[in-house]
Amino acid sequence: MTSTSTSKTFSLSSCDWIGFDLDHTLIRYRLLELHALIYESLRQYVIDTYQYNSHLLKIPYDNDFGVKALIYDSLYGNLIQLDSNGLVHTALHGVNTRLSFENIKEIYPNALRDIEEDKTKRFLCIFTYFEHCVSYLIANIVDLIDKENLYEKCSNHKIDPEKKYNFFLIDLFSGFEYLFNDFQRGNYFSSIRENPNKFIYKRLDVRQWLEKLKNSDKKLFLATNSRFDYTNLLATYAFGDDWQNLFDLIIVDCKKPSFFNDLNKRSFHRFIDEHNILPVTIDEIIKDFNQNYIYTLGNSEDLQIIMSQISKQEPIVIYFGDHIKSDINSLKRYTNWLAGVIIEELEFDSPPTIVHATKHHLTNQSLAKDESYIRGNKSTYFSSFFSCPSDSIIFNDDDNGDDNINQTKLEQTEPDVALPSLSSYWYTYITKYAHLSLSCLSVLATQVDLDHQFQHDEKTKHFVLLSKK
Repeated sequence: MTSTSTSKTFSLSSCDWIGFDLDHTLIRYRLLELHALIYESLRQYVIDTYQYNSHLLKIPYDNDFGVKALIYDSLYGNLIQLDSNGLVHTALHGVNTRLSFENIKEIYPNALRDIEEDKTKRFLCIFTYFEHCVSYLIANIVDLIDKENLYEKCSNHKIDPEKKYNFFLIDLFSGFEYLFNDFQRGNYFSSIRENPNKFIYKRLDVRQWLEKLKNSDKKLFLATNSRFDYTNLLATYAFGDDWQNLFDLIIVDCKKPSFFNDLNKRSFHRFIDEHNILPVTIDEIIKDFNQNYIYTLGNSEDLQIIMSQISKQEPIVIYFGDHIKSDINSLKRYTNWLAGVIIEELEFDSPPTIVHATKHHLTNQSLAKDESYIRGNKSTYFSSFFSCPSDSIIFNDDDNGDDNINQTKLEQTEPDVALPSLSSYWYTYITKYAHLSLSCLSVLATQVDLDHQFQHDEKTKHFVLLSKK
């Protein structure tokens, strides 16, 4: 099939199928509260289970510490950020020890390319908002290790000097498994069940947009790694009890990124309940298409066949997700779908256009009214998700509300040629693999017409939709 990524134009009205991830895409979390909940739950778990020093209980979550997609180097105990070339530009050891430029060059003399594919398990990429808070917990654990005070005095645990900054990661992984693998277990799910309003937003504007898409004869599908019980909890609160009627096909627990990888084709199963699923064929899914069944597992290659059969043509598909690797990289590598990525940082921060040579589409309003939302996303310890510290030398954003916030000095520099390192590794990564980035589906729901034409040319491969303050 010819990749739709080579199209000269695309619009939502030209897409036959529109797909969505759930968390941080259809569902928008109150991030400040979410980060604190996960941090406190994970902190309590390692104290109770592995006898970590209860001093951690005295350290509240710091909303200003981390940014999305920090990388933990478990060899040296450093949290690092990379520029677009893969060179480390910022490194923090523990909470407050900032490595100098000379230290960074000594430890990281070479570019760390393809770090997201690291097989040595030395580097931990902290991709999602579910993992966001772990960077602060890791930093505090590193400080306790350096003080030789990680465990309670009564503990018999010993630290292997050769795995000084690595061994505790398995404890954190165990904590995530405990918190997120059983809907009836742990503090995380119970907290959201008891008070969903504290942790997620209602999405009336997005619901109306989904209805508009369906009324325009678009086929909508949900493909999420979340299990049905959690999906149902979130979607019921955000969209209403009839949320399932908004979608033509719902796939839960779909195991991304392997869902997109044709080397590991899981068959679709019909979801009965959390303990019972039935294997189904492609033909059965097509035959029962109007029955509103819930499916689980599956793979994108079979889904493409299903969509083609139902549409009676090779469909144009766009999928929206938030995970830098699982939703965007894998989708680009293994499908011919268009990729839209949700980057909530676009609510309050403007990326350098120097990377992708695209024109920004500025919307007419800021979608984030909650001040605590922004406080939960900016860091006083690390650089912007989008750019490196030296970026401020070139890009002058005086925050005066001017529509042309990225025009000053920018047009003097050729995109992708001069100063490419000003962009962060992950922002460059996104512009390479995704076709469209935006802060929230509300931008499309309220500010962009379905017929809006995104114009491709030889330079412009990626489009950014910004909210104007």
